[in-house]
Parts: sequence; structure tokens; C-alpha cells
Amino acid sequence: MGKIKRSIIIVAIILTAMLIIPLITVNTVKADAGMLVTMMLFFVVHPIVSIVTGVLAGKDIKFFGFTPILVAGLFWAFSSFTYVTAFPIVYSAVYLVICTISMLLTWLATRKAK
Repeated sequence: MGKIKRSIIIVAIILTAMLIIPLITVNTVKADAGMLVTMMLFFVVHPIVSIVTGVLAGKDIKFFGFTPILVAGLFWAFSSFTYVTAFPIVYSAVYLVICTISMLLTWLATRKAK
């Protein structure tokens, strides 16, 4: 897969998971189920997206080294406006660590395979 195609896929995954899905859920889910959906996003969807983008970025770490910062930055930017708490910075740091670790593990695995 080419670098341009992979970068488009990575950015599309990040934008969809960190911006579009939360925006849709905030505007459509009723208040009763809002907390459940928010926790599902924080503890299931966003960590999976962090791992997937880290794995995709780890195949060419020199070109895609920006990916963990993009994941954490977009989450922090959107969550700061949506949720009025201090937790978005904590979660964005966690997603930064998850994405960086998965990127480095993928890079090490591909390096060992060569």
C-alpha cells in the first residue's frame, strides 16, 4: 500500500472515530443513554482506533510519526469543547501512549521480519 493511500486511510479513521462519531452521538443520543455511549467511546472505540492507527503508522515510522500526536490532539480538541471536564487531557495522554506503543511494536516487528 502506498504512502499516500495509507495516510488517507489513517486520517480518515482518526477523523471518523475522534470527531464524526462523537459529534453524531452527542447530537442524537438521548441524555439517558449518553453516559453509556460516552464510556463506550472512551474505553472501547478510541483505544481500538489508537491501536489500529498505530499499527498502520508503524509500518513506515519516518513518514507516519505524526499519527500519535494527531490522534491525541484531535481527541483533546473535540472533547474540550464537548465535555466540560478536565478529563480530556488525561484520556488524550492515554491515547497518545497507546498509539505510540502500538506504532513502536509494529515497527520493531517489521524490522525483525526483515
